[in-house]
Amino acid sequence: MNFVILLGLSHAGKTSVGRLLAEQLRLPFYDTDERICIRTGLTPRELCRQAGLSALHAAEAASLRECCSLHACCGDAPAAELWQYSTPELQLSTVEPSQQLMPLPLRTDGAAENGQGTAAENGAVIAAGGGICDNTEASAIIAAIPLRVFLYATEAALFERLTHDALQTGYYPAFLHFLPVDQKAEAQQLFTELYTRRTELYRKSSNLIIDTTDLDCAAVAQKIVASLFCGRG
Repeated sequence: MNFVILLGLSHAGKTSVGRLLAEQLRLPFYDTDERICIRTGLTPRELCRQAGLSALHAAEAASLRECCSLHACCGDAPAAELWQYSTPELQLSTVEPSQQLMPLPLRTDGAAENGQGTAAENGAVIAAGGGICDNTEASAIIAAIPLRVFLYATEAALFERLTHDALQTGYYPAFLHFLPVDQKAEAQQLFTELYTRRTELYRKSSNLIIDTTDLDCAAVAQKIVASLFCGRG
């Protein structure tokens, strides 16, 4: 089973790299933040602001279980049941069982040749939310995924991207306490502490670390592919 999860802090490029990697490996691509939006109608940032961090963590774990539902570590429960049992406080009873996890359209050339089965049967590429390392339930699921890739980026690069977004919304994300954009110095101090702690957690939980410094998303994806096939050799 070719299951790959991309880990890293917010704005490390996990979604963009994940899409490219999935296309190259001819596997479905899932993004845990996107699944939260689909299931709750809220972005992770909105969910945290409206319902609190515990609700976000419950939704993250349910989203990850859904993305991994084809993997042995997550059992055979239908996707809707994973949400129903894991996040009752989100009142997701409106989710229909027919709402199956749908991968993004990918190339199908050669995906099912020589009796190898469909791409979905062979695995998936998953991009995880930036704070998922702080989620105990989600971390246990991540530990069972064969390839755990940490996309390392420098503190300066990530904070610059966060600040760019904050200028558009007026405030920093939940993990920086929703500070107004004009409190940049306070936000940077909080981010330094968070960056140090989360970087260490992701290093410990990953079995492949890619330094993304000076690399575009295509180059990062190619490095992962090269590492994957070198490991098989």
